[in-house]
Amino acid sequence: MSGGASEEAPPLPASRQALLVAPVRLILGAAGLAAAASIEHSFGTAFAEAGAGAGLTIFTLVSPGGRHRPERLRPPAPGRSPRPWWQVLAMAMFPSTYGVALLTGVALAFNRDLAAFLAGVMLGMGAIALAYALARLKVRP
Repeated sequence: MSGGASEEAPPLPASRQALLVAPVRLILGAAGLAAAASIEHSFGTAFAEAGAGAGLTIFTLVSPGGRHRPERLRPPAPGRSPRPWWQVLAMAMFPSTYGVALLTGVALAFNRDLAAFLAGVMLGMGAIALAYALARLKVRP
């Protein structure tokens, strides 16, 4: 009987995971912003609320304070075949992207201000993922 851990594929480098998840987060954030703006708000109000959400998210993610780089937490194991891109994307989106997208959808029904703010959170998460991926890809040869 073999263990499940020895048969798992190695994780994709964090920069490639971020490159996969960034466009999804940006698209979901833009869709949430468009939905919040189209329901009750003017685009300017929804854009300002999304800007506040994105700004606070970006500040939180880039500020120093104990965050560790993903490569330090899970070094890739050599010799195993990589997972398919869709599986890597589904796992990289859990739980943050799924959670914020779900909360944004629920907030659209009850509080458009909160929905716009959460759309900004998603946009901020996508922007940081994209910046991280591009910075890491430029550093590597």
